[in-house]
Parts: sequence; C-alpha cells; structure tokens
Amino acid sequence: MPSQRIDDELLRKIHAGDRTVFSSLVREHQRSVFFTAMRLSSGDEASARDIVQKAFLQAWTHREKFRGQASFKTWLLRITTNVAKNEQRRAWRRREFTPGEGTEEDFEPLTPEAETSFDVLASKRAREVLRDAVESLPQRQREIALLRIYEDLSFVEVAECCGTSANNAKVSFHHAVKKIRKFLAAKGLAA
Repeated sequence: MPSQRIDDELLRKIHAGDRTVFSSLVREHQRSVFFTAMRLSSGDEASARDIVQKAFLQAWTHREKFRGQASFKTWLLRITTNVAKNEQRRAWRRREFTPGEGTEEDFEPLTPEAETSFDVLASKRAREVLRDAVESLPQRQREIALLRIYEDLSFVEVAECCGTSANNAKVSFHHAVKKIRKFLAAKGLAA
C-alpha cells in the first residue's frame, strides 16, 4: 500500500521546524525505520539503534530538503539506507578480523522446550539460511529486496529510497530473487 504524500500546510510546518509535527511523523514511521535499519545492519540491534538515531537526526537537520514529492516514510527510509551504507563503510575501514566471529556460538540458544520441537529447529534453520541468502546478495540488490519485501514498498518507492529508477529496482529485485532461489536450492531447500 503506497504511503500518503504530505500536504502543503504540513510541509510548511516541517520546513519551519515545528517539532510537534515532525515528532508525530517520526513516531508514525519509527517502527519501519528501525526494522529497515535492523535488516541493513544484519540484525545487529546496537548498530540499528545508532543508524536510526543518526537517520532521525539527519532528517531533522535537513528537513528543508524534504520537498513532499515522495512520502515522508520513503524519504526517511532513504536517509536510513544511506546512513546504513555509510556505517558499513566506516565499519569496513576499521574492521579487524576476529577469529570465531560469526560462529554458531554468537546465536542465542533455544529454550529447552523449543529444543525438543523439530518444527522450531527446522524453522530457525530455514530463517538462518534465508538470512544468509539475503546477506550473500550484492548490496544494492539486498537493499532493494529488503525494502520491497519487508517494508512492502512499491518499486517507485523503492527506487526513491535507493536513488535509482523504478525499472532498475524491478530488475535488481528480479535478480535478487533468482540469486536467493539458487542459494536455497544449493542448500537443499525448495525455493
């Protein structure tokens, strides 16, 4: 379902620095922004919270750049996506390899009741494999797939968030889906 555009009066209030109006828009979209940041930070909650804080701060600081041509949600998600990319670049530059990083010990153990349930284990394993499949995508395809699937954005809105055309978003999404299916098939899961 496409997001609503902002009317002229609301846009004027945002540009004038009306904190009440801006805060209500932030509250309305904070869940989408947080979950987008979580997905783009590979589930690292601390990183996601940093991304969200920086995204909202940038949105406030640069509120006059919001022209109202896209929905406020789309504009916030684009800022969030850009902040996440910048944070990934910074992390990559200062990253040092740590032995054992990303091993199974890093995942939360299941409760004793859940460990006995084959369905729970199979479901957890399937989610992990799907997460790995999405993580294996090139960054642009990953961003587009996450926004399209989890935020239920149209290709036009995805394109606005990612700074590309709707056609390129469709093509990237199509390639992402093919790569995910191929990844899942290689792991022995039906796709």
